[in-house]
Amino acid sequence: MNLIAFQDWLLRSFVVGGIAAAFVSLCPAGWRVRVRQTVPVVAFAVLLALSAGFLRPLPHLEMKAPAALAQWAAATEGWIAPWLVWTLTAGAALFLCRTISGALTVRGIVRRSRAVRGRAWEMLLNECRHTVGLRRRVRLLLAGPGFVPSATGLLRRTVLLPDEAMQWTREQRRLVLLHELGHFRRGDLWTHALGQIACAVHWFNPFVWMLQRQLALEREFACDALVVSRGAAPTDYATLLWRMGVAASGPRFAAAAFLAMAAPGRSKLEQRVRRILAPARDAGLWLHVVDSAVCGCIALLLLACASFKPVIVRTFLGVSPWTAQEIKMRLAAEPFPGSFPALPVFIRSPGAPSFDSSDQPTQANSHDNEKE
Repeated sequence: MNLIAFQDWLLRSFVVGGIAAAFVSLCPAGWRVRVRQTVPVVAFAVLLALSAGFLRPLPHLEMKAPAALAQWAAATEGWIAPWLVWTLTAGAALFLCRTISGALTVRGIVRRSRAVRGRAWEMLLNECRHTVGLRRRVRLLLAGPGFVPSATGLLRRTVLLPDEAMQWTREQRRLVLLHELGHFRRGDLWTHALGQIACAVHWFNPFVWMLQRQLALEREFACDALVVSRGAAPTDYATLLWRMGVAASGPRFAAAAFLAMAAPGRSKLEQRVRRILAPARDAGLWLHVVDSAVCGCIALLLLACASFKPVIVRTFLGVSPWTAQEIKMRLAAEPFPGSFPALPVFIRSPGAPSFDSSDQPTQANSHDNEKE
């Protein structure tokens, strides 16, 4: 990647991430559910397509870069630019290794886990699958004491449960299974993996991390709403969620590969509990249509921003932007080509002595005076 292409990619990364984060943060309250879940996913897809080279700048879509960016581009043409490219590449490699390591850790947990046995569990799992509309099979595994119920597996769907789940009541088991199966029904594991890769490649962009955190929170909000909509008592579900969050344990380093029902974090748990206990508002059909239209417009806007070609305009930084030959040519050029200069007009002020051409000494008289 040459310097100009790297600068274009860097600028478009910040533009796409900043616009997506602005829409997610500043959208009206009635549109937040759909926008906050769709816009981050679209932004991640656009950023990854941009990094893979699928979205190249269009020649007719040019955007003039700000003066500050132009000065930065002029300053990084020397030894700073290669170091910056290598630094961003090394950071992306480290974050990708971290994501892969987390996935391998979860794979080891799944291998060490024990299958849940019992006719009651099997019947309850089939009932919950039918309730959420999930057709594919799901495994139930016991991951150890104190483990937070989690959903994992992009291809082989698995629900990890703590050993204490064998002593839960039937209603508690039902609430936990509905929440975890809701992640599979919505495809949250795929969007989570997409966000993890986008954060690894664009690790220097704070807007990408902001979108990933907001998407994770909205993902849990949606599954909580799914559980409540399927007949769960909000108070009972909020109490169960709070108890699991307080007693949460598990490999935080491997959180990139599974979705925990009650991830550690008091502030997030409080937001979820407030949302569960708040009275539900039924959105009308027109609001769903408006949400879909807004999300489509934002997606087109993000694609357009990723297709802009930034134009870096050089600014004067104390050194002349022209060579010496160009300066001579500019000075020697006729200022008004094709026009003739007007003759000068002299105006004599009153009282000034008149000037007669006969009073001017001729060339011959000046020659005689020199001889004398």
